[in-house]
Amino acid sequence: MLASSIVFSLLTTALLWLARRRNLASDPRITLAALMILLALPLMSFAPKFVITGTPLLPQQLGNQGPEYLGLFFTIWIIGLGLGLARTRSSLSVFRKWKKRSSPIPDRSPFVELCQDLKENAQIEIRVHSELRSPVVAGLVHPVIYLPKTYRRWSSQTLRMALLHELCHIQRRDLWMASLAHLVCLLHWFNPAVWWLRRTLLSQCEYACDAHIIREGTNPREYAHALCDVAQCASKPTYSLAMAEHAPLRDRILRLSNKQSHSKLLTTSLWLSASSAIAVSLVEFSPASLRDPQQLQIPVSIEAHLRFSADPFPAD
Repeated sequence: MLASSIVFSLLTTALLWLARRRNLASDPRITLAALMILLALPLMSFAPKFVITGTPLLPQQLGNQGPEYLGLFFTIWIIGLGLGLARTRSSLSVFRKWKKRSSPIPDRSPFVELCQDLKENAQIEIRVHSELRSPVVAGLVHPVIYLPKTYRRWSSQTLRMALLHELCHIQRRDLWMASLAHLVCLLHWFNPAVWWLRRTLLSQCEYACDAHIIREGTNPREYAHALCDVAQCASKPTYSLAMAEHAPLRDRILRLSNKQSHSKLLTTSLWLSASSAIAVSLVEFSPASLRDPQQLQIPVSIEAHLRFSADPFPAD
C-alpha cells in the first residue's frame, strides 16, 4: 500500500510538472482527482484481496523482519500526523480570532450590486481586517470575505474585481478542495510529492478563478491591473484563499492573455496510473512456500539429519 501510494504520487507529479511546462495543466479537477485517489488508497488495505501465488523473491529471513520495520514506520507516521493535526488546530484557532479582530464593511453596496449581476446570494458576510494586506475568503460552511483596511484606497473597479475573485472561490467550492488536499497531506506527510500536488492544486484554483472572471466579460488588462494593486504577501491560516497568493503573479498575468488547453493524453495517463495503483493495492502476493508448510520443513529436516549424522571427530 505504501509503495503504490508513493509510486502513484511520483508519477502524477511528473505528469503534471510536464503538463504545466506546456500550459496544459490549468484545470484543478485532475489534480483533485489524483489527491482523492491518494486519500482512498489507505482504505484499500481493508478491502478484500485477490491472492496471487508464486515463488518468493526474497529469503524467508528477510520477510520475518517486515513487521518490525512496519511497526517502526507506523510509530513515526503517528508522530508526524499528530504534529500536523496540532498545526492545523493552531491555524483554525487563528481563523476564529479573525472575526474578533475585524469589523463589518461599512458599505456593502458594491457587493450587493455584484451579486445581483451574477444572480448570487448577497448574504455572504464581508469584514475588514486591519492585519491583512490582501483579500481573503475563509470558512467552509459560512464563508466570510475579509478585506484589508487599505481597500479604501482602491478604485471602484479594483474593489469590484477583488470581491468577484473571492466570490468565485466560494462558487467553485475551492475552500473545500483546499481542505481535502490538506487532509491528504496530513495522511501522506512524509511524501513531498503530495505537498507539491497540494500547492499545484491551489495555484490551479487561482488560474481557474481568473479564467472564470475573464469569461464573464471582464477586461483582461483591467483585471491584471487589479491583481497588481492587491499583490502583497499576507500570512493566513490553512483554510483560506487569498486573491494574490498561491500562484506567481507573473504566471497569472501571462495566462490571462493566453488560451489554456487541456491534454487528453495527460488525463488518460493519470487515470491509467490510478487504475494501476488501485489494482496493486487490491492484490496480495502469497509465496507458494508460505502456503505449503511442508516445503519449508523439507530443507530444514535434511540439514538437521546431516548435522546429527556427521562424525564430530573425523579421522585424520
